[in-house]
Amino acid sequence: MKLRIERVSPEGDGLGRPDGGGKVFFVPHTAPGDVVEANVTKLEKGFARARVQALLQPGADRVTPRCPLHFQVEKPQTAACGGCDWQHLKASAQLEGKRSMVRDCLFRIAKLREPEVEPTLAAPLDWRYRNKVQVPFGMANGKVVAGFYASGTHRIIDMPDCLVQPELSVKIVLKVKELAGTLGWRIYDEDKGTGWLRHVYVRTNAAGKALAALVTRTEDFPNEERAIDLMREAFPDLVGLHQNVQREKTPVVLGRAWRKLWGEDKIEEKLGHLRLAVSPEAFMQVNTPATELLYALATEMLLSDGFKPSLVLDLYSGIGSIALWIAPKCGRVVGVEENRGAVEDAWANARLNGMTNVRFLPGSVETALGKIRKELNSMPHGVAAAVLDPPRAGCTKPVLKALTDPALGRIVYVSCNPATFARDADWLSRHGWRLARVKPVDLFPQTHHVESVGLFLRWKPRS
Repeated sequence: MKLRIERVSPEGDGLGRPDGGGKVFFVPHTAPGDVVEANVTKLEKGFARARVQALLQPGADRVTPRCPLHFQVEKPQTAACGGCDWQHLKASAQLEGKRSMVRDCLFRIAKLREPEVEPTLAAPLDWRYRNKVQVPFGMANGKVVAGFYASGTHRIIDMPDCLVQPELSVKIVLKVKELAGTLGWRIYDEDKGTGWLRHVYVRTNAAGKALAALVTRTEDFPNEERAIDLMREAFPDLVGLHQNVQREKTPVVLGRAWRKLWGEDKIEEKLGHLRLAVSPEAFMQVNTPATELLYALATEMLLSDGFKPSLVLDLYSGIGSIALWIAPKCGRVVGVEENRGAVEDAWANARLNGMTNVRFLPGSVETALGKIRKELNSMPHGVAAAVLDPPRAGCTKPVLKALTDPALGRIVYVSCNPATFARDADWLSRHGWRLARVKPVDLFPQTHHVESVGLFLRWKPRS
């Protein structure tokens, strides 16, 4: 059927209708203004999903994707890499699309009639920006393949390059692919749960250094010394090589067991005024230059209108990056993080940066807030604040309830999921808070993923 694409949906697909209106169709790899011929792939009550068969008329926001592995509208039957789904949109359209996604979720889910969403803050780099990559390995036609999955499948699209990864990351992945053949490593078969090499994990920094890990099904390492020598010889900028063991038959990439094969335990990154030592398993935003903009924005919201919090809770604090970023401008900061390895990194980073007004608590946010409540109860109303950076699932009800504590004068919410952000904004707006500002930040150019920062203030001053 013929569809005219009106805008992008919150899931990143184009949203279109037949001429004359009617049922809404969600169509991947389309741009606003496109007129396409599409086949229906799934019918739902009130909407449908479709796949492009032909581009009849390109919209003004459509561009030719730079990566040959991206979906090619001229060859819609060819399997495409599912890694970057927005390369066909010009940069300005990506920014406006992400703003539209956040606004749409706030309208539909948070029930805000006219949500004011500020223009998306553009990333300093549109390409080669990711500081971390996890690449799955497989076999195809008797050959080792390494790349990302085709959209909606677990079929690996073998990659010669990836334009959002640093060249060093790509070269390391391709070298491991070569070694898999020369050293006889058995490649993991996810259907059977057999084989050895599952993924390669690479983390790079702005100085052009890298830390790499091979994710394997078992703890043995065939030809270990030879592999280490060949990797060190090929990459003088490799600072450490590790092994992660994922024994389970699961799509979860990393297992719990880590082993250092050679070199450094961590890689150091410079983030604005901070030096951060990052363990292989620790979470850090994947776009370092854009993260600096994100943290500057969060700090601006936190301290706006002359607010000077005596205590800031940094919930889901990871390696302590947000806590350490805001610590020089606050009385005290308490970070809470469930990953104990990340908590150790956070303490080490506090020492590395000479920060003495921060502390970090291991454990779930739900549990830690119970311990902190006594401290909050002794404080005057409105003098503390909370900064949140939860996972994609957003906050649990116990965490949201804890945020109603009268000692908290404002909340800065950093989110990677517009839908769960809007859901939590709806709950907070019904329990004493109002969303005063929200601004998207483009941490993930060439994809539909978006980070956003929201400022919540009390509806009425607490006495």
